[in-house]
Amino acid sequence: MAFSFIQITDHHLRASETDPVRGVMTTYTLAATLRHIARHAAAHADFMVSLGDLVDPPSEAAYRAVMERLAIQNTATSVAPGPLTISGEGLRDFPIYFLPGNHDDRHDFFRVLFPGIAPMPLLNARFEYQGVQFICLDWGTDATSVAYPETLAFLADALQTDLPSVILTHHQVVPVGARWLDAFIAPGLARFWEIVRGKRVIGVLAGHVHLTHEQLVQGIPVLTLRSTAFQFARTETPTIVLEPPHYRFVTIHNGVLTSRIFEVPLA
Repeated sequence: MAFSFIQITDHHLRASETDPVRGVMTTYTLAATLRHIARHAAAHADFMVSLGDLVDPPSEAAYRAVMERLAIQNTATSVAPGPLTISGEGLRDFPIYFLPGNHDDRHDFFRVLFPGIAPMPLLNARFEYQGVQFICLDWGTDATSVAYPETLAFLADALQTDLPSVILTHHQVVPVGARWLDAFIAPGLARFWEIVRGKRVIGVLAGHVHLTHEQLVQGIPVLTLRSTAFQFARTETPTIVLEPPHYRFVTIHNGVLTSRIFEVPLA
C-alpha cells in the first residue's frame, strides 16, 4: 500500500494581502506555491500538511482573512489538526491539516480554524491514514522550542503502537548548520530522541527554519523545508536570501518514507 502527501510551511500571511512581511508579498508567494501544486502534484497526492506560522502577526482578523482568501472549509466539523479543505489557485476541496507555529496565537488559531472544539494551549494530536500514524507535536509560541512534559508524554504514549509513525512539528529537532537558528532548539530535546529511539518512526517533518535540510538521525529521515514566504540563509546571523519557495512531495510505501522537493518559480 502506498500513498503520498504534500508538505508546506511558514506562510506568514497578514490580514491585508498587500501588506508585505520582510519585504515579501506572502499572499502572492503562497498563491504561486498552491498553483504549482495544483498543476504538478495535487493529482498524485492524498492530502497536504501545513506545519505552522499560518499568519504573522496573529489576530482573529488575520485568520479570518486567510480562511476567506484560501476558501478553507469544514471548520465546523473538523477536529484539529483537520483535515479541512482548501480551494482556489487550481485546487478544489483539497484536504489539508494545519499545525500552529510559534507565530500562531493558539486561541485565535482554534477559534477560527476549529471552532467546534475549545482552544487548547498546545496542539498535540495524532491521526491515522492508510495504516500510518501521524503525530503532531507542539513546542509552544516562542521562537525557541520548549520540551513541555505534556508534549513528551504525548509522544511516548503515541509511540506505543505497531503502526509506522511520521512526526509532524513546527520547530526543528536537529541543527541545520546556522548558529542563530540552531539556538532555537529546546535544551531538553535530548529526551525527544530518547523516546523515539527504537520505535517505528519513519520520518520527522518540520518547518520554522525557512530552509530545506535533510539528514538521517537514528536511521530516521529528518526533513525541514523552505517557507512559502521568505527564506533564511545558512549563516551565523539572520540573513534573508532571494530564493523561491519549496514544497515537499512525500510518498510512503511499505513503511518507507521517501520525498522529492519542488521549487516554485516566482518570475
